[in-house]
Amino acid sequence: MDEIKTGKAVPARATISDVARRAGVSIGTVSRVLNKARNVQPALQRRVLDAAAALDYRPDSFAQGMRAKKTHVIGVIVPDLRNPLSSEAVAGLEEELTQQGYTFFLANSRYERGREENIINEFARRRVDGIIAILARDQDPRTVEQLRRLPMPVVLLEREIGTEFDAVRTDQVEGTYRATRYLLALGHRRIAIITVPTDNMSGRYRFEGYAKALADLDVPLAEELVRMGGYTHDYAVNAAYSVLSMRDKPTALIVSGGMLPGALEATRQLNLSIPDELSIVALGDTELAALMRPGITAIRYDWAQTGRVAARLAIARISGSDVAPDRALVPYEFMLRESCRELVPAG
Repeated sequence: MDEIKTGKAVPARATISDVARRAGVSIGTVSRVLNKARNVQPALQRRVLDAAAALDYRPDSFAQGMRAKKTHVIGVIVPDLRNPLSSEAVAGLEEELTQQGYTFFLANSRYERGREENIINEFARRRVDGIIAILARDQDPRTVEQLRRLPMPVVLLEREIGTEFDAVRTDQVEGTYRATRYLLALGHRRIAIITVPTDNMSGRYRFEGYAKALADLDVPLAEELVRMGGYTHDYAVNAAYSVLSMRDKPTALIVSGGMLPGALEATRQLNLSIPDELSIVALGDTELAALMRPGITAIRYDWAQTGRVAARLAIARISGSDVAPDRALVPYEFMLRESCRELVPAG
């Protein structure tokens, strides 16, 4: 049998991912620079071109041609369609996308990282023009790397990852600060908070606003009053029940709008009267908050507007915009209702 002779190994051909990694940008940014998109920042363009030259990168003309064919479809990922944030944001982006001649695929990750990863891969396989996502978590390095490898633009809703993606969010810090200061002004000092974990932006920013309001009035932060461990209705019921059953129970509760039904169920189980025995403020206004008697005071976030803004940003990127990633902030409203009472000073 003849001996098989080997020669020098042929160097692997550089890919667009290699260029993006070397330049420190997303694949979508590299693609827009190489396709000579308008409004590309000169410094960014130079960095990408230098990286491509250093790697001797040669674009695949066939693949470029395939990518040039627009589908006019956006992939949308939400973690829970039952949550007002998800449903209202989807309504807003649907309105904007329809006006601009786009349609969308909608997928529910159920807060599961593996499911979310599969959805992103499926959207890439279907060659959607862009992705708008409310990620289950925004601190997972695998998610960051997966999004960076995508050839299409990504816009984040109520999440932020570094500085390389467009992001639209509501002012959770200031909204929670306002809710806490309102209760403090009514004389409350034992104020509990039930919201989502700190592994996503909403949880971190809400806790920041809550802690700052307490610190500004030199009120100690009681860790036993903080419940930030889950997303589900059952979690909300159990968290509210446990904190409201304490011997030194809180006189007020701040709760995520999506968790309000669970918190109210716990108050019924404990026969607590609102606002006589417990004052409540919801972070996020819902139909339930408005229809309850007494009505629940709430911080109203315009999630439909976040969806509209996200859709506009995605379409702008698809059209070739390569300005610096946008950080859009949608303001809140304070909806004063009847769920809080002023504490009468002892004595």
